[in-house]
Amino acid sequence: MNDKIRSDFPLLDERRQDQRRRGPLVYFDNACMALKPRQVIEAMQSYYQEFPACGGRSGHRLSRQVDDEVDAARRQVAKFISARRQEECVFTRNTTEGINMVAHGIGLKQGDEVIISGKEHNSNLIPWLRLRQEQGICVKVLPVDSIGTLDMAALESAITKKTRLVSMVHTSNLDGVTNPLRDIAKIAHDHGAKVLADGAQSVPSHPVDVRHLGVDFLSCSGHKLCGPTGTGILYGSMEALEQLRQYNVGGETVIDSTYDTFTPEELPMRLEAGL
Repeated sequence: MNDKIRSDFPLLDERRQDQRRRGPLVYFDNACMALKPRQVIEAMQSYYQEFPACGGRSGHRLSRQVDDEVDAARRQVAKFISARRQEECVFTRNTTEGINMVAHGIGLKQGDEVIISGKEHNSNLIPWLRLRQEQGICVKVLPVDSIGTLDMAALESAITKKTRLVSMVHTSNLDGVTNPLRDIAKIAHDHGAKVLADGAQSVPSHPVDVRHLGVDFLSCSGHKLCGPTGTGILYGSMEALEQLRQYNVGGETVIDSTYDTFTPEELPMRLEAGL
């Protein structure tokens, strides 16, 4: 079984063939970047060879084929994370972009509160610190104990009527501890706050059901899922996405435009700028 799995990954398979001289390559850095299996590499090559057109922009046959492939991929992603609708899945470049889309899209203003934990990746820290500098928001950091467990009592105490968002790592890249997002979401929603989950580590490592978790947003990356670098997903409930201001505009994010105004596209395309 081990050899069969290794044979799916060109890098591991090549090293396996040469193990008498150097020994087999052992790769454990999947929390940063998962290796690409042969099937993914072949699918990427097929895309560049067979689907060279612009999706969502042209009416010719090749473009329509790209549209079909994008729709199929979106359906698969929605099923993978148990989203209600495929329109709740926005294609991004990575987890970081998804978090920034929420940070700059929910209309935070001076005095609004964002709650995070004391063991966030900087992609779920820096956006809030910058908004504190530029907009005057309040960033509250919840403590964790010596084994990485979140202090839920501290969350109950920290959340107020000014809290707009609880932005929390699901599974930590530091210690592998998984936060009780369902409980966190209930507390946040009881106080009128939304919840953003950093799913960069959880989505690749165990089944994630966004409906069961009850989160409003979840962001994750393709490169940690054995997928292509430069791909990611921002999940958002339809209600949450409808309220999200466009982070990037241009390209297929609009239905039409003049030199005076523009009309945004429907979801999720309005949030997917460029190709």
